[in-house]
Amino acid sequence: MHVAKDLGTVRIVYDGSPFDVLYDIKVERFVNGEWKFYAGFNSLSDDYAFTAARESAARALKLN
Repeated sequence: MHVAKDLGTVRIVYDGSPFDVLYDIKVERFVNGEWKFYAGFNSLSDDYAFTAARESAARALKLN
């Protein structure tokens, strides 16, 4: 897993190959002391996966 963007309580991570995993780009929130899945995207099937992840991270920040 590679943390691409750390926003404190929200982060975007890249994990695995888009051929091997459902979501190779994930947005996670730090809740009750652990990172929880918030949203996932597959860069192989979604040309805008990186943009969608950034937009999702911005929405997740508003939940804190």
